[in-house]
Amino acid sequence: MGGHGWHTLSTAGGNVVSKADAMSLTSLGLKNSTVKGGAPKARVVAYKVLWPEATAGGFGEGNVMDCLAGVEAAISDGVDIINLSLGPIVAHSGDDEDFYLGDAFSIAAFHAMANGILVVAAAGNDGPTPGCVTHVAPWTLTVGAGTIGREFICDIILGNKQKIRAARFLNGNDTDINDTSFYPLITGADARRGTTDLTSASQCNALTLNPTKVRGKILVCMVEDPSSIKEKDDKNIAARKAGALGLIIATKTAGTERLKDMMHPLATAQINYKDTQLLLSYINSTRDPTAQITKARTEMGIKPAPVIPDFSSRGPNVITPDILKPDVIAPGVSIFAAYTEAKTVFLPDKFLPLSGTSMSAPHIAGVAALLRKLHPQWSISAIKSAIMTTARAVDNNENPIRTDDMVNGATPFGYGSGLVQPNLAMDPGLVYDLNLSDYLNFLCAHHYNSSSLKLFTKQHNYTCPESFSLLDFNYPSITIAEFSGAATATRKLKNVGESGTYTARVEAPHGVSIVVEPKTLVFSRKDQEIGFKLIFTGNVSHLPRDYSFGSLVWSDGKHIVRSPITVKGKSSDGKAPSKAP
Repeated sequence: MGGHGWHTLSTAGGNVVSKADAMSLTSLGLKNSTVKGGAPKARVVAYKVLWPEATAGGFGEGNVMDCLAGVEAAISDGVDIINLSLGPIVAHSGDDEDFYLGDAFSIAAFHAMANGILVVAAAGNDGPTPGCVTHVAPWTLTVGAGTIGREFICDIILGNKQKIRAARFLNGNDTDINDTSFYPLITGADARRGTTDLTSASQCNALTLNPTKVRGKILVCMVEDPSSIKEKDDKNIAARKAGALGLIIATKTAGTERLKDMMHPLATAQINYKDTQLLLSYINSTRDPTAQITKARTEMGIKPAPVIPDFSSRGPNVITPDILKPDVIAPGVSIFAAYTEAKTVFLPDKFLPLSGTSMSAPHIAGVAALLRKLHPQWSISAIKSAIMTTARAVDNNENPIRTDDMVNGATPFGYGSGLVQPNLAMDPGLVYDLNLSDYLNFLCAHHYNSSSLKLFTKQHNYTCPESFSLLDFNYPSITIAEFSGAATATRKLKNVGESGTYTARVEAPHGVSIVVEPKTLVFSRKDQEIGFKLIFTGNVSHLPRDYSFGSLVWSDGKHIVRSPITVKGKSSDGKAPSKAP
């Protein structure tokens, strides 16, 4: 179909391919590279739940029954890990209070969890809007996207010899343009058809361009938000139909600077706001502006990385604000993996780079599969905890992870616990463990009763405890969405390593004081569990008006067991605001 399933499946468990040869790899200077999935010796199985869209170039669409049937089939077949690189069946809003109304996948994922299967799911590509994260149930491991230390770039060389570094994207018609030749430049506004709206023409929208003006030239298209451009966007098709040989996507406003990877009909480069001003200044300074777009090349060692791409969906969790989502991030930008060579897709090839949280989720699925093999005695909650508590919230410059605009710092609503560290997850030291009863108690605290619990479990007669607070739910992250000035959260840690003494270190959110009791945990044997409390206090008149963030770290000098802490003061009307900064 669209190749999306090939890509995600091979990312999670694709075999090792030495000296991989493909048009895409060659064009980006990566010919004869070694390509492999996260768990290359895993046995993989795919369940088809999406079908071709009515319009060409789409990855597919599905319905409730097909998707749920796919998950239930995987449960029946006894898989160990389920990867969900697809969106929720029912889009939820801030008014939803039920998992089965706001996220229909949650019931199927619960069934998987009850059968000892870890469900890994994509956080969604609707960022950076607050509260747009999907797959928010605590029994699902929700994955956002981060960049990697590699970029595909080219140079735009202007007729006055100025050089602009640009992002470069794959296209199926490289022969249309000579990368050593200069071609006339024209903006969409200057190429508009008749009395077409000037703004629409500047964006190169469909039916706005005069082919006589565009033919044989490099077309410059202005965009407000480059991350909003979709596969086979109208402007790309319009430019091709108008006869353009190349395309420059120019960012009109400062802020968002990064595109998701696309397969274009034309040789295409994208530039940021600052370089857009340089390009327009040149075009306006001469009667006959020209430019050259060089071949794509691969640059390694990019810093900083990761950054949170604009598209990756953000928290807070609108169904249960006291559970932080996403849980972690993984590589999700320009990820090479297997693709379909079917001629029904725009750019058939053995391997292609794609971007999205669909690409980041199977990275985690592969890591989880390796942990399942390495530690078969671990529960799926232990696997999830190991991945979360060993993740890093700093980039490769050892600075806090930032957002894509490189101006603002990211928050746990963008990266959860941080970027996955597979080698550290193999030996986390301690884990936060959960079982089926814990999740049922969570639902009880979420106002489910014996009748509604039947949607989730076969234990029809499960009796909710008389009192259960979400503050006592043994999740690897800690969130208080309605902090009134005093609260106590309890947690338990299980030793999955050697005996040792762990000491707590707290970075409290702004406006909050936290005391850990006890501050030292002594583990004398494997699988030993010890509980502790976090006592939160704050001046009622100075509670954090917005979400504030901190962390709890337990360490024995070798292991770092880190949990993000999120706190939001209760508003005067008794409700915690639903939006994050």
